[in-house]
Amino acid sequence: MASRDRPYRGTILPALALCLGLYVPVVHGLTLEVGIYEQKPDVYIAKDGRPAGILGELLNEIARQEGWTIHTQSCNWAHCLKLLAEGGIDLLPDVYYTPERAKTFSLHHVPALHSWSQVYARPEHALRSIEDLRNHMIAVLEGSTQQDYLQTTLSSLQIEARTEPVQTLETGFQQVQARLSDAVAADFYVGELFAQQYQLVATPIIFQPTQAFYAAPKGRHPEVLAAIDRHLSAWQSEPDSFYYRTLDSWRLPRTQSLLGRHGLWIVGGLSGLLALTLIATLLLRIQLGRQRRLLRRTERRLDAILEAIDAAVSIKGLDRRYTFANRKHEEFLGLGEGGLIGLRDEDTLTDTDSLDSIARSDQAVIVSRERSVSQMTVRPRQGEPRVFLTIKAPMRDPDGALEAICTVATDITERLRAEETAHHLSVYDTLTGLPNRRTALAHLTQMIEAAQQGRSIGALLLIDLDGFKRINDMHGHATGDEVLCSIADRLRASVRDRDLVSRVSADEFLVLLDSLGGNVNDAARNAMHVAEKIRLAICNSAFSIQNKPAYVTASIGLTLIQAESQTSDSVMREADMATHRAKQHSGNQVTFYEQGLQSEVEQRLWLEHDLLQAIGTPQLVLHIQPQFGCDGRVTGGELLARWTHPARGAVSPALFIPVAEETGLIGLLGSWSLQFACDALLSLQKLGETYPLSLNISPKQLMEPQFTEYIRDTLESKGVPGNRLIFEITEGVLIRDIQAVAQRMQALSLLGIRFSIDDFGTGYSNLAYLKRLPLYELKIDKSLVQDVPNDSDSIAIVQLILAMADQLNLRVVAEGVETEAQSRFLFEHACHALQGYLLARPMPFDAWLDVVRTRQRPGPGLSA
Repeated sequence: MASRDRPYRGTILPALALCLGLYVPVVHGLTLEVGIYEQKPDVYIAKDGRPAGILGELLNEIARQEGWTIHTQSCNWAHCLKLLAEGGIDLLPDVYYTPERAKTFSLHHVPALHSWSQVYARPEHALRSIEDLRNHMIAVLEGSTQQDYLQTTLSSLQIEARTEPVQTLETGFQQVQARLSDAVAADFYVGELFAQQYQLVATPIIFQPTQAFYAAPKGRHPEVLAAIDRHLSAWQSEPDSFYYRTLDSWRLPRTQSLLGRHGLWIVGGLSGLLALTLIATLLLRIQLGRQRRLLRRTERRLDAILEAIDAAVSIKGLDRRYTFANRKHEEFLGLGEGGLIGLRDEDTLTDTDSLDSIARSDQAVIVSRERSVSQMTVRPRQGEPRVFLTIKAPMRDPDGALEAICTVATDITERLRAEETAHHLSVYDTLTGLPNRRTALAHLTQMIEAAQQGRSIGALLLIDLDGFKRINDMHGHATGDEVLCSIADRLRASVRDRDLVSRVSADEFLVLLDSLGGNVNDAARNAMHVAEKIRLAICNSAFSIQNKPAYVTASIGLTLIQAESQTSDSVMREADMATHRAKQHSGNQVTFYEQGLQSEVEQRLWLEHDLLQAIGTPQLVLHIQPQFGCDGRVTGGELLARWTHPARGAVSPALFIPVAEETGLIGLLGSWSLQFACDALLSLQKLGETYPLSLNISPKQLMEPQFTEYIRDTLESKGVPGNRLIFEITEGVLIRDIQAVAQRMQALSLLGIRFSIDDFGTGYSNLAYLKRLPLYELKIDKSLVQDVPNDSDSIAIVQLILAMADQLNLRVVAEGVETEAQSRFLFEHACHALQGYLLARPMPFDAWLDVVRTRQRPGPGLSA
């Protein structure tokens, strides 16, 4: 119940409050009693009595800006929670979110700190996975989320291990160092502080990504929580804000300036180089006379040959003056015949980079006295720059002394442009200019090799844009391309120069983070920091689509590149699994890869294979759960798919229905279900029963192009009237394209098909669709029913749904009715029909026919 309680209370009730014009004023001059337990570096009490640590510094800054006075009260974790529940303190930092705590305390909405848990042990303990914790004792903070998670996980996996509660996490680290415990589970910010202090190491066992909040007693200080949300939201949208500076102050070491440490040596070295250059220049001038005489004798011999060569040929004395240049060279510089003789490069060129390149290549020949080949770009005074493949050779006098430099420069500009274009197409994405998938995989392979050699750990982030296809479908591919280019720019701005950003498919990007730290803890922390920064960069600022603001979110899967990483394919698969997990949890979040995902992949493989084999066999059947009116009569029934696997037993619809939708089997499954429903209606009709049957229809099946024609043909071939079928759809289908959904539903309603909204009250909060769609029925979700008539919020929502349905002339069915009290409440408030275990459990359809026959037999003393 807790996991489903939060969504509808977090959407419907705040929406009602906003509609009524409610507001919470910001109150200045508050005095807040803040409970603080010792949890460095997250939070602790400084010597001056003020809050300290990451969350303490954030609270101090908010209090300063809001004009609050902070009083601190020291307590251990369990005592702090008790004080908060009893109202003994006004605020408690570093409270991780759980549904139970959300019921007990008041929390703000913007997370103050993103974290996860990790297991730490002595270096000699080889703990690689949660399976390695078998027969070990793990110290955990008493009453913490780590304690709950480990106890539940170890029990479900049947791993025999003990958890030892401690009052402070530092006590847990001390116990492991003293060999009183084998390992300790801690938040990674705390772990990185104490692991080094107590000579422990971080293991690869990372679990339970969490979010830390400031908590207040239930129903108290809404203005304080609203102010905290306001500051956190503003800070987290700015990369250089007080929030990120505070995080960095607890993580980033200061580096000493290179010039400050070696300034005198650098200046001395440069002075020496300058002196050597001056000496070399002086020596060259001395040799100038002899070089000129030699050049006169040789130039006549070369003129005829060099004028015919398709290259710029020149001879330059050691004084850097030209003594010969063929026509090709002079034409490039825009000079007439003989115009270059006696000039230096500075006399014909003004581009500093060109002059530096020529001088360096000349000097290389002079120093080495050897032939050199180089490539250089030269920009003439007029015209575009050109790239030359330059061959320079020393020329000697009869005594063997160097007296000139001969240069043969071939223009290769056009060839390089062609090669560059071909190279760019092979390694870069043509739309965004980012490296493509092949380039990214090659770089990933290099990072894996470096990690296996014991160098720094890296990370791979796979970024999948949420719902990007809708932008292309609604606004066109040109608009979609503009958004992709803008996202590429935001990604480049969010990472370091040495990191690689790549576009690997239509709406997927990949980021490779290098040198994140020497241990798993540092690497995981830094990777999560960058991933969250990227997520905020994408979703916190609007994109302009047709001059209107639009927001895009992203699901980010994250995996570390470390010594255990095997191949680029395996690392990509890990990131893909993590991204898929993020999307399954509504997207717009960062998810770490976990080893447990591997079992999910294996489960999906057999589900896909065996489900195809099961359709049309006795393994897969439809059960019926009847619906009853207030007079006890049956008013309808819902057909529910049930799969009994020959080896694995009963398989939950929550497992195989999503797989059928994703793999395309939903069409085959839906056709089988429709045929069964029609036959079931005919069987009931023979017994004189004419109530309708409800059938769940998937969004993908509903929007298939030929779906309406298929329904018409099936009804005609079976001889079943359309008004005996009710198609149940979820609110989620309406988010996709309500206009297209409305058109499809109108076409089906002309065949007599009636529609019901399943799980109403827990999903899509925009109620405008109720008057735009041809609806017949609303089904109140069992999560709302199970708390009536004892929960005031549930009562209010159910009454609101019933009143709204009455105004819109819609039938209402309540699901999950299990008690007489629920039944009385719903019928007293004009609910039309009930469905649940109190009335009848789902049963095979043949069994229901037997029930119908039994109910129709006359009782004792009655004639047939």
